[in-house]
Amino acid sequence: MARRSIQLLTAAVLFSLAGTFALLVFPPLWEVFGPWYETLVKAPTWTYMAVLPIAVALVYLPQLGASLLTKVFLWGTVIGAAAELIGTITGLPFGTYVYTGWLGPKIMGHVPWFIPLSWFAMGLVAFDLAGRLVRPGTLRVIVGAAFLTLWDVSLDPAMSKAFPFWVYPDGGFFYGMPLSNWGGWLLVSFIIMAGFEFLLGDRKPRAAEARYLYLINCLFPLGLSALYGLWGAVLAGAVATAVVMVSTREGAALARLKLVLNP
Repeated sequence: MARRSIQLLTAAVLFSLAGTFALLVFPPLWEVFGPWYETLVKAPTWTYMAVLPIAVALVYLPQLGASLLTKVFLWGTVIGAAAELIGTITGLPFGTYVYTGWLGPKIMGHVPWFIPLSWFAMGLVAFDLAGRLVRPGTLRVIVGAAFLTLWDVSLDPAMSKAFPFWVYPDGGFFYGMPLSNWGGWLLVSFIIMAGFEFLLGDRKPRAAEARYLYLINCLFPLGLSALYGLWGAVLAGAVATAVVMVSTREGAALARLKLVLNP
């Protein structure tokens, strides 16, 4: 089940990127697919966002068990939902932003239901990857928060500038995104990681699929940014993704660092 869900996740990403490429490169296709455009965008996007938390839950279920995984799920989704609701209503801590209708029904008319699930899913993946670099405790919380925020370097330009899943009415320095958004990401990510640390203690969840899940969730927005010519976003996102992928890979190059940080 875990493998099939990851395959479906990958297929949704590839379908979205291939479809976008085809419509941009071959404009006559709009005459054929134009009437179906909304469905062609929503179907793979909603599939991707629905399958992501399922795939992550299935991957970590054997290690954590149903009871502990449920607690981790609830913490990640509740904190994610609360942060997003506060953010969309007050502008804190991310800055002023609004979700458009592309991601489906919204909680209290503000936050798509898919969004809190993504905080749980990518939060747990980032927590796993952080545990490969540092020992359990404060360092794992800090590194995990950094890894989760680095994902947004790829995510935000693609989802707000390349395609408007959400918008920043007041604009900002990075393809319309305000710097405060990353401050908000760090804060919320830290809170989520602190909760995971409390729940998991000395446990070190380690899924073979974690690095792939992180990578595919970065490649999707990087691909969108590239298709829309946002090359600065592609470069920044690629560097951010590389930091996580290189620092968590197995190999002698990181042996000394791991001995210092994770004895």
